[in-house]
Amino acid sequence: MTSVELRTLFLDFMASKGHAILPSASLVPKEDPTVLFNTAGMQPLVPYLMGLADHPQGKKLANSQKCVRTDDIEEVGDNRHFTFFEMLGNWSVGDYFKEDSIAWSFEFLTSPKWLGLDPKRLYVTVHKGTSQVPADEESIEYWRAEFEKVGIVPDFGVEYDFKHPEANSSDAKYIYRITKKSGKDNWWGLPHRGPCGACTEIYYLMDEHSLDFQDTILPKLSIREVDDFIDNQIVEIWNNVFMEYEGEKDEHKEPRDIVPLKMKNVDTGMGFERILAFMNRKESAYETDVLSGLVEVIDKYAV
Repeated sequence: MTSVELRTLFLDFMASKGHAILPSASLVPKEDPTVLFNTAGMQPLVPYLMGLADHPQGKKLANSQKCVRTDDIEEVGDNRHFTFFEMLGNWSVGDYFKEDSIAWSFEFLTSPKWLGLDPKRLYVTVHKGTSQVPADEESIEYWRAEFEKVGIVPDFGVEYDFKHPEANSSDAKYIYRITKKSGKDNWWGLPHRGPCGACTEIYYLMDEHSLDFQDTILPKLSIREVDDFIDNQIVEIWNNVFMEYEGEKDEHKEPRDIVPLKMKNVDTGMGFERILAFMNRKESAYETDVLSGLVEVIDKYAV
């Protein structure tokens, strides 16, 4: 699958669900003066997500947004992190919410008509709640319904306990209730006060690993190696944010001083280069047609 084919497939899918397709906005944001560059597809849409204006193209929107992001710059250079990249995204501005968002994500990823990924290799996380926000029990039920449609009876788990590995189940759990995983949390918001909400993240087990990896691989690894395996071999591919609050994060990345927005929104983001690598069974996004030409030139002239 080429990059053009993947981008077209995503936008065609979202159009089939009634989304208006937007062009990529400028890298220099007009709507958010707090950042130098657009770091996510939702940033040009902040006024609409906040309910300050109606978007001229409606309440269901999608695009492939060019982004520049430096908050994880220390990870740039591995097989999936970049400073400049594209983000495939779809938004509901006061229209659909969790049920449709989850169903459409599962359909696009697993249906043979679209990407056709193996659903047995998908794992999802949901927000388990804080003192400010209740646990996201709705998303668990919607995910369970989607897995059951393809004959998978999903079970639930908690994040891996690296201090007590013997306490971890040997069965892979398709749905995890967590607040943090390898330093990440299931709450998304801007660096400053703005639209935010609980999110459900979708992870993909790399194809070279057996589905019974928790029995065959993890017991042979040290705690550090288990952490590396989970972080690098079960890779996040899509994040669905249920943006229903205005607020900010505290020093522990937990929601603080939140109030309900005027409407419930959905903001999703899928790393374009990352999913392209998976679709072509590549170990690194640098091997895809987006970047391989540049790598060849660098390799040719590097001393």
